[in-house]
Parts: sequence; C-alpha cells; structure tokens
Amino acid sequence: MLGLEFRMAWRYMRSRRKDGIISAIAAFSLVGIALGVATLIIVTSVMNGFRKEFTDRVIGFNGHMAMYPLNEEMDYHATLEEVLAIPGVKQAIPVIERHALISNGKTVMGSLCNGISPKDLAKKALIAKNIVDGNIANFSEENAIIVGESLARRSNLQIGGDVVVIVPEFDETGFGFIPRKKTFRLAAIFRSGMHEYDKSVSFISLEMAQKLFKMPKAIGIISVFLDDPLAISNLKARLLKKFSSSFQINDWQNSNSSFMKAVEIERNVMFLILTLIILVASFNIISCMMMLVKGKEKDIAILRTIGMSSGAISRIFFMAGTLIGVIGTTVGAILGLLFAVNIQKIQALLENLLSLHVFSPEVYFLTHLPSLLRPMDIMATISVSLLLSCLSTIYPARRASRLNPVEILRYT
Repeated sequence: MLGLEFRMAWRYMRSRRKDGIISAIAAFSLVGIALGVATLIIVTSVMNGFRKEFTDRVIGFNGHMAMYPLNEEMDYHATLEEVLAIPGVKQAIPVIERHALISNGKTVMGSLCNGISPKDLAKKALIAKNIVDGNIANFSEENAIIVGESLARRSNLQIGGDVVVIVPEFDETGFGFIPRKKTFRLAAIFRSGMHEYDKSVSFISLEMAQKLFKMPKAIGIISVFLDDPLAISNLKARLLKKFSSSFQINDWQNSNSSFMKAVEIERNVMFLILTLIILVASFNIISCMMMLVKGKEKDIAILRTIGMSSGAISRIFFMAGTLIGVIGTTVGAILGLLFAVNIQKIQALLENLLSLHVFSPEVYFLTHLPSLLRPMDIMATISVSLLLSCLSTIYPARRASRLNPVEILRYT
C-alpha cells in the first residue's frame, strides 16, 4: 500500500494542464526551500571560516597567552626557563612591541614594531611560512627588518632597500631635541592573511629593539604558546599562581572576547533570519496542498468509496507535500555545499568580472573570504528544512482525510 500511496502522491505533484497553477506553486515552494537551505549553509560556513581564520591568525601572531612584566628591569631569561618547564607549554617567546614610524625617505607610515630574535621569528609559522618576497634567513643579518605586504606597498619599500625606523621619543643633542631613528635594510615581506597585521606590523631583532627603544636587557611581552589550546584555563591558573607578583597575564580569549561574542551572536541571528526563508517557503507548501486537496475532492471520494482508508488518503497528501520539501532540501544542500567549497574561486571570478573587491580586507580584517563546513551545522540546516516541510503538510493531509465522500459525490 505504501508503494501505491507514493505513486499516487508523485502523480498528483506532476505537472498537468488543468493543475498548472498547483504545479507552479509547488515549483516556487521547491525553489524557495532550495534557496533557503543553500543560503543558510553558505552563510554558516562563511561565519565558521571567519571565526577560525581570525582565531588562528590572532593566536599565531600573539600566542595563546601574553605575560606583561611589571618591572622592565627583571631578568626575563630565568622566567623563560621557568615557563618552558611547565608541562603543556610549547613555546615562550620574548618580544618588544612599540609604535614607530616607517619611512623610505619620501613617505612615512605608522607601524607596530616588534623586536624578536631571528630563531623565535622562525618559529612563528604565520610569518615564517608566508614570506612573499625576500628571504627570512636574511633576518639574522645586522640591521635587518621584515614588514607586512600592505605596509611595504603603501610605503613603496623594496627588498634590499633602506628603511628608516623613527621612534616617537627624542634624544637631547647639542643641536636640541631630535627624534631617535635607525636605518635598516628590508630583508623580507610577509603576507599573514590578516589585513590589520599586513598593513602595520614590522619586525626587527630583539637586540636592536632594546637599543632603539632604550630597553637594555628588558622585554615588553612574553608570548606563550600551548600544546593544547583547550587547556588554557588550567595553564593560565598555574602561571598566575607562580608569576602574578611579577607579571600581568592575559589570554587571547579575554583580549578578543567582545569580538568573538559579536561573531557568535551574528552567526546565531543569521541562522534564525535565514530559517525564515525556509519557513515562508513552507507556507507556500500549505497553499499548494490546500489547492491540491480542493482540486482532488472527487478523486478522494472515489478512493474512499472503493475502500481506501482515511489514513491512506492522509498519507498520500502528506507524501505529496513532503516530496517538495525533500527535493528542495536536497537541491539546496548540494548547491550550498558546492558554493561553500568553491567560495574563494567564485570570489575571484566575481572580482574579475565586476572589477571591484567583493570582500574588502580593510573592512573584514582578512584578505580572502573564508569557509569552513561543519557537519553539525549542515545536519541542523537539513533537519530544520525537513521538519518545517513535514509540519506544513499535516493540516492539508488531515483535511483531505476528513472529507465526506457522500457529500462530494452527491453534488458532483
């Protein structure tokens, strides 16, 4: 019987001349569900990708935790050994961060100048593995500097050329107060994939930074990298217990908590809003099925007369409406997955065709449109779509099963 009921449901949904309006509404409902599912998958994958890319780049640049010394004259070498001895700590990198001006003799740009040793910079995969020009090995040479791609382009810097770093502090000389500055040679240019870093960050050796910023034998930050980022709470508690008197300790989650919460809220709100597209398409299914029931009253009466039960009638129209939801959800899921997987290629194609930036790095921090497909989100989208589609067919199906065949045949 189920096979017969399914064949009848499929026959009712096929386009026929006298039922053309019903088939058109069914087609619009199917398209609406497909677009809603595809859009929902694409948006959630982009939001997931954005969060992951942002998190990876922030952690790759700043570390999982940052330790700020309360006394700049303390011996940080002993602290580094103690931090590295704690189980779960992968790396501990001493850094000096100061704002400075970068100049090629003609233009001047602001920069966050980082003093770091060459061996520690080589451990930063975000920088070391994303050199687009020059060679990071040249950073070990005297007076070498590495800058971000956007900063190099805006300042018109060339590999091997002179780069003047001007510190916003003054030295007293016989001619008065003059700003402190030092000339470096550009060793390499990096592209981290995060526009905020690429347009403002530069690296010089830790030893040179201590001289330039007049911080002899001192540092500004110890960046701590962990083996397991999920264990950050336990390790932070251990570090606070041991170094709270000499260091202010912060982790990346606290530093970027407002931003990460905003991304999560936006993701949830977008999921809710885009689910309304599927809900609207589901209402179209109700309209379609109600019209179908009205147009098939005579058929229903005949089927009931020859012995078909009201439950079978209900299942026929339930299957007919569910077919729209199942096909629409399947088509939408396939389109959404294909779009999400190839989203960067589609971005490049649109930018070439329209000659504009579809995804501006100045606005969205990242230099490309990220995408990350999570099976749980895909399953949630498909489940919501199928659930709404099934719910929308219950009332028309029950209405069809309650029709009185005697009354229908009497006035036919």
